[in-house]
Amino acid sequence: MDGPVEPQAGKNVAPSASNFAPNRKAVNIIAMGSSRNDFFQAQLMETRPDILLGAETWCVNYMGAQIRCDRIIHVDPVHPYLGHPVVRDMCEYALKDNVPFYTSHPHPKYPNHVVYPFDRVSACFGGITYFNTSVAYAIGLAMADGFNEIGLFGCDFSYPDVHLAESGRACCEFLMGIGTQRGVRFAVGQNSTLMDMYCKQAPYGWFANPNLPPNNGGRLMTAPEIMRHVDTVRNPSRQISENIITIRTVTPETVEPLVAVVFDTTKSNGHDKSVEANSDMLVKLVKQKQVSPRKRARPELPAA
Repeated sequence: MDGPVEPQAGKNVAPSASNFAPNRKAVNIIAMGSSRNDFFQAQLMETRPDILLGAETWCVNYMGAQIRCDRIIHVDPVHPYLGHPVVRDMCEYALKDNVPFYTSHPHPKYPNHVVYPFDRVSACFGGITYFNTSVAYAIGLAMADGFNEIGLFGCDFSYPDVHLAESGRACCEFLMGIGTQRGVRFAVGQNSTLMDMYCKQAPYGWFANPNLPPNNGGRLMTAPEIMRHVDTVRNPSRQISENIITIRTVTPETVEPLVAVVFDTTKSNGHDKSVEANSDMLVKLVKQKQVSPRKRARPELPAA
């Protein structure tokens, strides 16, 4: 049986979600961090989160030995590790299902191994070669292949109150920032430290009660509360709804914040509920009435 062949891109053009709209192309990337449990818990919900519907599943490293998936990203060569049962099982399962196995050095025993398309992915990001973890390689490949919805579960590089951490978080969040500017929607497990999901992405410094710090019984405002607060201070006679718009693209007048979605898989009265972080997925900014003539336009992302 012939193994899978890495698809050849016609042009090294950085994709944007708008290029595929209204066509949705979604993938969930499952790594080995503890927030992988958010993915499995979400699968058991009566009403599954949108990111799980009609999406591919990619496994990072040894997760490929645990669940069936559409692709495995294991950039390290497996040659030195085939004596380990988990590595051997991962390779054998992928071979049996003819799953593309992306790596730097395909093993001759496994015809489903393909070389990770480093040049194509780098070109998608304008020549950037900052990829320091398999999760980053998976995010880069997903964006290069035109996926406009990317779920990230188990992509944890640090944990709360623990001073040891793996490298990779900054790289992944850097790529997510580029993706968000291009219109890619990201979903992150609610218990992941990636994008500070575990602490609900509360913006720093905005006390709900200015006289009561969060570490002394107070709390931080949510993003919608901050916007209402700012609007009330600036325009006490106007409704906030008049000044809020949903940001679809990045323009010189507006700057879109980095956004990720968090799924709350807790139960309430026997029913599932999803809670979305970062403005409760209200990707909104205060409409700017004027743009200063001295304000420079936001620079375009480098094209390949």
